[in-house]
Amino acid sequence: MLITRLLMPILLCFLASCPYQVIAQHQNQAVILQYHHVSTQTPPITSLSPEAFYTHMDYLDENGFSVLPLQDVIASLRNGDLLPDKTAVITFDDGYTSVFEAAYPALKARGWPFTIFVTTGLVGSNDRLYSSWEQIREMASAGATVANHTVSHPYLIRHNGASEAEWLQSVEAEIMGAEDTIMRETGQQHKLLAYPYGEYNLPIQTLVNTLGFVGIGQHSGPINNNSDFTALSRFPFSGIYASMNSFPNKVMSLAFTLDSISPTSPITSSPSPAATLDFSPNQAGLTQLACFNNNEMMEVSAVDRGESVYQINTRIENRSRRFRYNCTAPGDDNRYYWYSIPWINPDVSE
Repeated sequence: MLITRLLMPILLCFLASCPYQVIAQHQNQAVILQYHHVSTQTPPITSLSPEAFYTHMDYLDENGFSVLPLQDVIASLRNGDLLPDKTAVITFDDGYTSVFEAAYPALKARGWPFTIFVTTGLVGSNDRLYSSWEQIREMASAGATVANHTVSHPYLIRHNGASEAEWLQSVEAEIMGAEDTIMRETGQQHKLLAYPYGEYNLPIQTLVNTLGFVGIGQHSGPINNNSDFTALSRFPFSGIYASMNSFPNKVMSLAFTLDSISPTSPITSSPSPAATLDFSPNQAGLTQLACFNNNEMMEVSAVDRGESVYQINTRIENRSRRFRYNCTAPGDDNRYYWYSIPWINPDVSE
C-alpha cells in the first residue's frame, strides 16, 4: 500500500508531463506538528481545545496526509528515501495529562503514531497536570514514540554562573539523565531531543550532534533532507496559532532548500538582526520571496540574484526573549514554501 501511495503521484505527474523536480520536492519533505495541552482548562497560550485538535486531525485525514513516526521520517530524509506527498508527524511536548485523556483516544482510533517529548522529572509529579509512567507506557504500547525533553525543562542556554565546561556538563546531564530514564521506564531510546522553550545555541548543537541526538526546536516550517538535524523546525499549534484559517497553509507548506544561512547562531543581542539566506540554485519561487517579522513585511534585497543569495532586514525592534522571521514564496498547487529563522536574546528575561 505504501509503495502504491509513493508511485501514484509519479505516474500522475508522468501523464501530465510534470517535471521530476516537483515530484522529488513533494516526496522529500514532511511537516511536524507541535502541541502542548489539549484542553480548555489550561493556559490558552500553550493550549487548544479538544474540538480544535479533532478538527486538525479531520483535516489531515480528509486531505490525504500520511501520518508517520518521527524517527521513521528522520531516517527516510537522512537516507534519501522518498516519503509520501503530504507527510505529517504529530508531537506533544511535556507529557501533559490532557494528551492522554483527549488526544490519545482520537489518535489510537485512527491508528496514527505520535511522539511525546517528556520532561522526565515531572512525570507523575501532579496527576492533574502530568501523565504518569503507566499512562505513558500505555500510549507507547499503542504506537507512541517516547522522546526526550530533558529532566527538569531548564533554559539550556543559561550558564547560571558556571564555567563553559561546567555548563556543558550540566546540559549533557539533563539530556542523558532523561534518556536513561525513558529507556528504563519504556524500553525506548530514539535520541530525539526537543529543546525546552525552543532554546539552543551552537555549543548545544555541537553537543547534541556529538551525543548522536537529533535536536528539535519550536520555530515553524517543514523539514527536508537539507534541514539542520540539530535544530529541526515544527509548526506550533496553540492559542491563536491553532486557527483553521492558517492550519491548511502550514501543513501543506513546502520546504525551502538552503545552502547556508548567516549568522549561523540563533543567539543575538540585537532587537533587529539582519540575516543572509543562500538558497539552492534550483530553489523555485525566489522572485516572489517575502519575509515577515511580527506580521510586518521585511526588506528583502538580492545580494547575488544569480547565486540566489538574499539579505533580509527588519524595522521592528523585537523586545521579547524569543522571536522569529518567517519567509515564504509561492509554490505549485497553491502551496507555499516556508522557512523560519529563530532568534533568542538571552539578555531578555522570560
